[in-house]
Amino acid sequence: MKPMSIFTPLLSIASAVPALWLAAGLAPPAHAQTHAQAAAPSPAPASVQASVQGRAPIPVADFFRRPQMAQPRLSPSGRQIAMLARSSEGRVVLAVADVATPDKRVGVARFDDADVATFGWVNDRRLVFSAVDLQQPLGRQVGGGLYAVNADGSDFVWLIGRQDYDEAGAGHVANRPLRPNHVFLRTLPGPTDEVLVQRFQLRRSEAEPPSSSLLRLDTHTRAVRDLTPDAPDGAITWVLDPQQRPRAAITLGTEGKGRVMFRDPDRPWRALHDFDIYTPSPGQWAPVGFDAEGQLLARAVRNDDARTFGLFRFDASSGKLAEKPLIAAQGFDFEGQLVQAESGGRVLGAQFVTDAPGSVWFDERLRRLQEKVDKWLPATVNQLHCRRGCESARRLLVSAESDRQSPLYFLLDTEGQGPEALTLVGATRPWLDPARLAQTDFHRFRARDGRMIPVYVTQPAGKGPWPTVVLVHGGPWVRGKVWGFDPEAQFLATRGYLVVEPEFRGSLGFGFDHFKASWKQWGLTMQDDLTDATRWAVAQGWADARRLVIAGASYGGYATMMGLVKEPELYRAGINWVGVTDVDLMYSVSWSDASDLWLRQGMPALVGDRKADRAQLDATSPLKRASEIRRPVLMAYGTKDLRVPLPHGERMRDALKSTGKVEVEWLAYEGEGHGFLLETNLIDFWSRVEMFLARHVQ
Repeated sequence: MKPMSIFTPLLSIASAVPALWLAAGLAPPAHAQTHAQAAAPSPAPASVQASVQGRAPIPVADFFRRPQMAQPRLSPSGRQIAMLARSSEGRVVLAVADVATPDKRVGVARFDDADVATFGWVNDRRLVFSAVDLQQPLGRQVGGGLYAVNADGSDFVWLIGRQDYDEAGAGHVANRPLRPNHVFLRTLPGPTDEVLVQRFQLRRSEAEPPSSSLLRLDTHTRAVRDLTPDAPDGAITWVLDPQQRPRAAITLGTEGKGRVMFRDPDRPWRALHDFDIYTPSPGQWAPVGFDAEGQLLARAVRNDDARTFGLFRFDASSGKLAEKPLIAAQGFDFEGQLVQAESGGRVLGAQFVTDAPGSVWFDERLRRLQEKVDKWLPATVNQLHCRRGCESARRLLVSAESDRQSPLYFLLDTEGQGPEALTLVGATRPWLDPARLAQTDFHRFRARDGRMIPVYVTQPAGKGPWPTVVLVHGGPWVRGKVWGFDPEAQFLATRGYLVVEPEFRGSLGFGFDHFKASWKQWGLTMQDDLTDATRWAVAQGWADARRLVIAGASYGGYATMMGLVKEPELYRAGINWVGVTDVDLMYSVSWSDASDLWLRQGMPALVGDRKADRAQLDATSPLKRASEIRRPVLMAYGTKDLRVPLPHGERMRDALKSTGKVEVEWLAYEGEGHGFLLETNLIDFWSRVEMFLARHVQ
């Protein structure tokens, strides 16, 4: 079910656009229930249910193979469109087409031993792009580098190397790419051949604070211009004003301290705000941009019940945030980006997420165009995109997506009339029939301690209660899900499983209080939220209490194992991939990519101190409590995982097998890292998940 538009009735837009003050106490729409007894979503139409009955299931590969096309982007003039596409050899290439014939694509950049990963238009003639090797596992990847090429395939230049070895030192110095400590940030407005690059200083030890500078890099000559010759020590994040001048920065110290630095044009840098990286407080804020008047825009906590983040103006002279937010959403943090006019930086609107992606437009023309597109494409969430000059461009790109619809891309001719103004550019997964996919809805339920927990529920065809997979996201301090197409949830739903995805405490996007409630709560209230979500789904009549499974990756893998410990009678089985199994191993495994500072400050504050919280960490260690697990487990790990190294899985596997009480299915994917990149491994893993569930749950 497409979410009702909550971007208008629940948005607060302050005095900068007084005519659009829209947060007039309106109730949330039906799909965003905020009480424990959330209404059941309306059932799928009978025609959809009938269409999936009696058919062979959709092949596993159809959910997990690479999209046919991705990332279409208009050139600055709107005359050409570039995109990523699959070649006949199976590689991902950079292709360009004329907007009049978007299906006639010409490959302008390809590799025999790599794939194009991301790209951007520098100007109407030139593009930059990075690389990845999708035929190698995740643990064997090198950096993405940066390359440039003209839109006709000429003048190829290697700009940034992918790794520090012979490639960076071979050949004449004039032909060498920059070292991989240079990272592409973005293209620049206006008629230029340059792009913005961030150069990270090479550190001799962790005692030395990280630091960086900003460069303009010529995509023809590789010449660089330093924009920050007087960079503040430890500068790691930069914010530019509409004239592309670095005016704000975030600096990091060696002991977990951060600082917001600011400068007026032609003035020295000065400090505006100090904060703690690992134990943040509600008063912290971060710069995100500048408006047309040169005033700083910041993301900061509001004084609402959940202490959600909003977008505020910040007066650098007085050191104060505006009293009212420029943009805020009821019950959700502001997460997204501003859309600004190319000339002058006027804020045209913003694209961000609440329960689903959406847009709010201050510009009247773009607001009317959004309304028209939403009328023409009523079953999807639709977003407008352009390279520059959105307020006046004749052509815009439209992305359209829903829970059942993998992203579609259309070209919008703003001078056209009716739905014919939209031309289909391409579909990411044309082989998937939306009529055979499942409905996802957003709810909130009340946990045992009264906290409201957001949760996404994907219902299979037919009538419940259904066998259920409680799918736990990793992180844990990330946003788990946004309403839209999700191959994992859709795959499980087509196999007949209800999928429950809780945004347990600690999940980002739902206010500072929701985040802070997770501190030192691994295996405790964070785990209770998952148990409560499971029982809530049973109480709604959706989940079959006799056929429940808990599953997840990374932190979700930890929660899976801990769920089997704490709720031995609730779940029939568990699926853990690349999951943490013991906090002690996070401290002690020497080849982890965890920094020394994180282990000294972040881990003790957010997870638990290895000495002071010894009893708690032991009690919440699945590895130390392996003898209490009675249910079958599927475990999958990458042999080159640096985030959760292989001993997490191996020791858990051995501990479970030693009890002689538990069936353990073990998978170790050679060369993979913290996740599985190879298509063959993804398809193999989910095929084994399907068989595992069929044996233990159906």
